[in-house]
Amino acid sequence: MSAGSGECGNTSLDTSGGVRTCALAQGHTGPHVDTHGHDWEPPEVVLKRLQDRWGTTHRIVWTGRMWVATAHRADVPWRTEIEPTPQQLEARLRSRPLLPHPRKGT
Repeated sequence: MSAGSGECGNTSLDTSGGVRTCALAQGHTGPHVDTHGHDWEPPEVVLKRLQDRWGTTHRIVWTGRMWVATAHRADVPWRTEIEPTPQQLEARLRSRPLLPHPRKGT
């Protein structure tokens, strides 16, 4: 590496909640990659995809550490889901379908 360059340093959590750090050079393009060769997309790319997919039923946010989905409806028994990876968050959302709105008069 040339003087003044360094590692990207972007971090992400693995499925166990352990921190992984991007070992690629600063300014790299494409996904981040840790020293074990595991890669992940930039959070802003993942966030847009999750918001596009789940935004009609949930508010999706990236806290900088964890992925959070909060149902727009307050009457569901599992209003908020928090997971270390976007894959785990999506799996959790798929496993907990929203209940249909109650019909009036029943």
